[in-house]
Amino acid sequence: MGSALLTVLGFVVVNIILGNLIEPRLMGKGLNLSTLVVFLSMVFWGWVLGPLGMILSVPMTSLVKIALESHKDTRWLAIMLGSDTGD
Repeated sequence: MGSALLTVLGFVVVNIILGNLIEPRLMGKGLNLSTLVVFLSMVFWGWVLGPLGMILSVPMTSLVKIALESHKDTRWLAIMLGSDTGD
């Protein structure tokens, strides 16, 4: 019983660390999205569409960013979603 509880606890800890800290940071850098935007999009789309929304949150947010970048009037919103610091 103790080893099963320890296994479940380890699984939960690893998933929390990967899902909330490491994954948003890596996805954000790879897709030029802010880490905060990735995290908030996972929360929002998870609330709207459930677990499927959390899986699709980064691709949907990337599509929104690309759409915003394509128009001159909304480019400032795309810049706010991005992770580029201008260095």
